[in-house]
Amino acid sequence: QIENTSSLFYYLGLNRNNELNSANIMTEKTTRIYSFVVNILVLGLSFSRLTNSFTPSMKIEVSRLQNVGRQSVMLQASTRANSISSKDIMLQKQGGGRSPDCEKIKVAIIGGGIAGLSCASHLAKTENFEPTVFDTGRLRPGGRCSSRLPGDKPKNKKETRDRYLNKFVIDHAAQILALPPHHVITEKGWSAFAEQVKSWENRGVIRTFPPDSIYDILEGVKRNKPNDETYGVPIYMKSLNSVKGENQPILYYGVNGNGSIATDMMTLDEGRSAFVINQDVWISPSNGVKFVGTSDVPKWSVQTNGRKFGTFDRLVIAHNGKCADRLMSKTPSKELHSLLRTNFAPTVPASGGKKMTLNSIYSLTIALPKDESPLTEILGSKLICAYVKNQSNLRFITCQSRKDHGPRKGFDMNDNVEVWTILSSAKFAKKYKAPQENIPVETVKEVTSIMLSSLEKCLDLKPGKLHSELILDSQLQLWGAAVPINTWVNKYNEKSITQTNGFVYDSQYGVGACGDWLLDPSIGGAWESGMRLSEWLLKNEESKKYSSVGLPPNGFFNSCKTASVTALGNIR
Repeated sequence: QIENTSSLFYYLGLNRNNELNSANIMTEKTTRIYSFVVNILVLGLSFSRLTNSFTPSMKIEVSRLQNVGRQSVMLQASTRANSISSKDIMLQKQGGGRSPDCEKIKVAIIGGGIAGLSCASHLAKTENFEPTVFDTGRLRPGGRCSSRLPGDKPKNKKETRDRYLNKFVIDHAAQILALPPHHVITEKGWSAFAEQVKSWENRGVIRTFPPDSIYDILEGVKRNKPNDETYGVPIYMKSLNSVKGENQPILYYGVNGNGSIATDMMTLDEGRSAFVINQDVWISPSNGVKFVGTSDVPKWSVQTNGRKFGTFDRLVIAHNGKCADRLMSKTPSKELHSLLRTNFAPTVPASGGKKMTLNSIYSLTIALPKDESPLTEILGSKLICAYVKNQSNLRFITCQSRKDHGPRKGFDMNDNVEVWTILSSAKFAKKYKAPQENIPVETVKEVTSIMLSSLEKCLDLKPGKLHSELILDSQLQLWGAAVPINTWVNKYNEKSITQTNGFVYDSQYGVGACGDWLLDPSIGGAWESGMRLSEWLLKNEESKKYSSVGLPPNGFFNSCKTASVTALGNIR
């Protein structure tokens, strides 16, 4: 299955243009490694035929195991290769941070959200780069665009009860993928994202929401005297997707969850991994990355808890918050680090503020018996999502079980249960903020109770209608660093504030950053940011002209009004 020796060198991390004679490399030990690699590749090619029938979650697990095996082989091969005398391999310094005998430029991408995956997937399609993603997600990448899938193992390994929520596909953060109207796409320069969305739609990765399934919940005319059944504040609902037109965004959801978008970005045909992803890996903010190169040849080491992942030619920061700030605080790239300093607040000054500002959001998911659901009684059976604008503690509700994910075998009870996710306002989350990795039991009870009471008021339900005995299952999650409510603007078109670079890059140290906070707080903004950074890296490498872009003081933070109002990002 291997075409020639040089292609085998690639799998071993050796250079196909190496002047070292291959006969000198083929020692007894390395021969055994070569044989091991060949066997793995042959087995992998045979196994790929079987994966055609795998579900997305199964393909993710297969890809993860393939990555583990690949990393093991690479580590063994690298150890053998390093034992060869350095005199036999002459490494000559080359401007821009590459050694002439290096096969590809190794890029470490910290963060496996949409921005990081976009950057990695685009780099992986080139002949110049070899991206490696490090993601903290316990089960799979995706960041705020990840989903919980049926059969996912609980975080608490001691938990043995059969939970209703474990039988459903649940988007617990990002709920809607929006393709902006044509004139907005043109103005922002988002044509690449528009093409990607159409590709996802054509291949069944995403689907449009049915007409009249997304609403604004507004406050109606107050009654003089509330009766025993209501709070006396009837609701008024306005459809957001009843009319299709050139001036309206197209709204999508992911088939098998919005996490399917991330799955598609990290896999090739037949479920093969597009690049290496180190899953459930926390790169230590204190010493996880270290600059070990020079301005002529940038190099970065990456490690966590004593485990070293080696050195990389480029570093990409594709996440934000306090960890990103601390991660870069001891590095020489001071200008880039200054942009990662974060303020956590529910609002931002009209001027945009002086720091990246992130809000926080509580996500409460509940399971209800369908035939007794007071939510269906008020909202009807066609509503899937709604923006809450008549209650200060809440901002969004969605019925997860009404999204058409296709047939799901083995879960007959789904027909009798409906699952709703309720997202809080940023002000509410700030008021009741707790350690997101370990929310105290009392806080869970208090926040859950207040959010359910707020939902009753939102829908003008009788107090106590959503009582504990009615709720079959529930889960509360806090997104401490949720949505950016301002974005860093570094204009390349002085006539339009909307046309920005969408990323930052420090060529002196070979480090860049991408994310929705650099362009637009949305899935589209994250995807475009990662893609644009990858294009910049490729352009630098092809031209051999290495230059920085987007760094302060040449820029400013701009307030994103829509994200501030909805607290959930920009879809309009």
